[in-house]
Amino acid sequence: MKMKFCLSCNKELVGRSDKKFCDTECRSTYHNTNRPLYEISIQKINSALRKNRSLLAHFCPSGKGTVKKEVLVQLGYRVDLFTHIYPFKTGTYFFCYEYGYLPIKEKGIDKMLIIQKQDYMDKLTYSPWSIKIEK
Repeated sequence: MKMKFCLSCNKELVGRSDKKFCDTECRSTYHNTNRPLYEISIQKINSALRKNRSLLAHFCPSGKGTVKKEVLVQLGYRVDLFTHIYPFKTGTYFFCYEYGYLPIKEKGIDKMLIIQKQDYMDKLTYSPWSIKIEK
C-alpha cells in the first residue's frame, strides 16, 4: 500500500484513500496559498469595500450625516473604491452598497455628506456613455 502525504504540511495521511489533507486547517492553508493572483486582488478589494460601507454606516446612524473626509481616510476609508454612483443636480453621490456620500466643501474643508440609499433610487438609471465630455 502506497503512503500518501498532506499537500500542505507533508504529514503522513491516515484514513480514506482519496484524502489529500490531514485537517481543515491544512486544506484552508493550501488553498489560500495557491489561489490565483486575481482572486487575491478581488478579495482585497471586497474587503476594502466592506470596510468603506461599515465606516459610512457608522457615521450615518439616522440616514444622513456629515463627516470630514480626513476623519474617514484616517480610519482607512478608500475614496477610490465604490460600488456605484448616482449623479444628481447637486452633484454625484458615490455609493458603497446602500450608503453613499456627496463630496462637499465647507469653509475650505473637504467633507462627505453621507446618505442611506432610498427606495426611489432603485428607479434611477445611469449610463457612463451619457456623459458629455467638453473639449
